[in-house]
Amino acid sequence: MVNQHRKRICISILNWNNVQETLACIQSLGGLDNMDVSIIVLDNGSVDDSVQVLSHLHGITLMKSEVNLGFAGGHNLVMQHAMQHGFDYVWLLNNDACVEPGCLPRLLDALETDPEIGAVSPVIRDKAAPHSVQHALSLLNATGTGVVEYPDLQQAMHMQEAEPHKVILWGTALLLKRSTIETVGLLDDKLFAYTEDTDYSLRCLQHKLKNQVVWEASIQHESPPHPRKPHYYYYTQRNAILMWRKYVSWIKLMHLIRWNAKLANNQINKLSGRVAEQVAIKQGMWDGLVGKTGAFAAQKTLRTHQKIIIECLLAVA
Repeated sequence: MVNQHRKRICISILNWNNVQETLACIQSLGGLDNMDVSIIVLDNGSVDDSVQVLSHLHGITLMKSEVNLGFAGGHNLVMQHAMQHGFDYVWLLNNDACVEPGCLPRLLDALETDPEIGAVSPVIRDKAAPHSVQHALSLLNATGTGVVEYPDLQQAMHMQEAEPHKVILWGTALLLKRSTIETVGLLDDKLFAYTEDTDYSLRCLQHKLKNQVVWEASIQHESPPHPRKPHYYYYTQRNAILMWRKYVSWIKLMHLIRWNAKLANNQINKLSGRVAEQVAIKQGMWDGLVGKTGAFAAQKTLRTHQKIIIECLLAVA
């Protein structure tokens, strides 16, 4: 094991109107007394009592943003702080995650063992017993236009060994070297939330840095509800277009848009009667097509020209 107590680690946790989960996440970080760890919680524009509660919590540094900067913008503030204050590592940790014992030291060992590795992630398990694997591995597909999920742990281990230069990591508990941030940069805050982790993984690969899942390390993470809130459907639809247009040709992008339209149709059918969610999907498709970035601003309905184009696209998907 590397001499970790000399390494300065910044743990970045974002809070947005969800202080109880944030407190549980922080509590799960106990047992790191022999490591030089600083926990920085950024309150991301909460309108509840989060700031008041967190301001009385010992053992953390509280940063505040008056507005919600999203996953990307919020973590970017903490990453900039960490770089300015000489930290060696930054761990982006979801506030709805709980860290299992030994997770962080094992992640650090993996980063230190192989200098080609720029980013690592643990196995992500459900919080609810029996703590089944929620996410094991994503790999860039053969055409470089999407990712393939490998939920089975044994298959995931085999595929990572076979395709180490195609690994795409989730941002749920993403540990980055200082040198990675210096080389790759910050998260793309134009995406605001969702797919910024895929984008960061792709940028690591572009810089010849490997991403790796550390099989011996685990966190527990809340299973997503169904249905999810409208902003989730908006960001996933929009960012699937916004992100990939940075990496693929226009011809491949047209194929991607048609594929995403098929997925959108499936989601819309599953969300029968959920008007806000259905509109958010279509709004996300439109904003992705026109290149709109930033935070979600819900529309009650699409404008006529938007509706015509999106309905035509869904019809031919």
